[in-house]
Amino acid sequence: MSKEPANKEQMLSQVRDIPCPYKKIPLMEMIARYEQLYNGALIDIFQDTYNLHNQWLGPQVKCLSKNFELETVAGFAFTIQWVFDPQPDERERIAAKMVESYPEGSIVVVDTGADKTSGFWGELATTTCVNHGVRAAVINGGAKDTGFIRAMGWPIFAKFSSPVDGFHLSRLRGWQLPIWFDTVLVRPWDFLVCDADGCLVVPYEIAEDMLVKAEERKESENSTRALLKKGVPADEAARMTGRKDL
Repeated sequence: MSKEPANKEQMLSQVRDIPCPYKKIPLMEMIARYEQLYNGALIDIFQDTYNLHNQWLGPQVKCLSKNFELETVAGFAFTIQWVFDPQPDERERIAAKMVESYPEGSIVVVDTGADKTSGFWGELATTTCVNHGVRAAVINGGAKDTGFIRAMGWPIFAKFSSPVDGFHLSRLRGWQLPIWFDTVLVRPWDFLVCDADGCLVVPYEIAEDMLVKAEERKESENSTRALLKKGVPADEAARMTGRKDL
C-alpha cells in the first residue's frame, strides 16, 4: 500500500486544536447527566424527533472488560485512524505522542482500517487513559490484554479480543479527524453513550438538546414503570403518561 504525502500525514498526526462546540451545558456536567441515562431512551428520540436511524455502532460492539448492568458510560469522541499497512512508520514514537494527548472526559474511538486480526488497545494504553480521566475506548475491531484490563475495571467496547498487536501490521494515519465506524460517521466532539446494549453516537450539533429530551423521556418511562408495578393496565398507564409506544 502506498503512503500518503509526508506533509499530509504529519498534519494528521499532530494534536488538532478543535474548539469545544458545547455552549449551553458545561462539558463535565453533560457527561455526568448522560451517564444517568440509557440508550433505549436515546434511540427513541433519534428516530421520533431527529429522523436518525443509523447512530448505533451495531450488535458486535460490546464491553469486553467490564460487566455492564444498570450502568452507562459517556464522553465526547477523540477519534483515531489506523491504516492496514505492513510498511514501517518512520515517525518517531508517533503513537506515544497521540496517547499523551488524550483529554479528560473523552471516549477514544478507533478506526482499525478493517483489521480483523489484531488488538488495537492494551493494558499500557489503558493505564494512561485512567491517569488522563478518559472514560472508555470504543474500537472498530479488536482489543488485547483484556484480562488485565478487566482486573482494572475500565470499559473497552470492541468486536473481539486478540493477542496480536496491531501496531506491527498497521500505520497510524492520524487522530482527531472524522472516521467511519462501519456505516456510522464519528467526528471529534460527537458524544458517545455506551451501556449493556452497546454504543450510540450523538452528533455534536444536537447533543445538548438530545440530553434534555432524553432526561424527559426517562422521567416518562419511570412514571409508566411505577404505574405498571402498581397493577395499572398497560393501555391506561400509556394514556396517563402520554406514551404511544407501550
